[in-house]
Amino acid sequence: MTTAFLVIALRVAGLMMTGIAIANFVAARRLRYRENLAGCEVMVRQIFHVHCAYIIAIVGGLGVLCLGWPQLLMADGMGRVLSGFFGVFWISRVVVQLVYYDKETRRRERGWDLFFLGVFAALGTIFILTTTYA
Repeated sequence: MTTAFLVIALRVAGLMMTGIAIANFVAARRLRYRENLAGCEVMVRQIFHVHCAYIIAIVGGLGVLCLGWPQLLMADGMGRVLSGFFGVFWISRVVVQLVYYDKETRRRERGWDLFFLGVFAALGTIFILTTTYA
């Protein structure tokens, strides 16, 4: 595994995560968050919105980090720890999608389901490979 390859892989990961951050805004409309949350208690709705905002900020921020400073994630110490964490984070996202998400919805939206499974698996793989960089 070369440094150049990992830099490119991390920049690709940055593009993917930027896309995921943007896709969250499309998902809000497509999944009708507003209508589906209308019957919730105010505090539940507020917590949902705050969680979404923070997740978008973290994913977007990590995307920017990967695009601008991929070498930081390859460095010994904190960089490798962060890469390992995000490798586990994205691989666990694959597991959540396969085990927890509604099977009927996944079947109905099979193209998107497979697309996002591929993206999350690729992200997990890139970050795990980064932790093994020598």
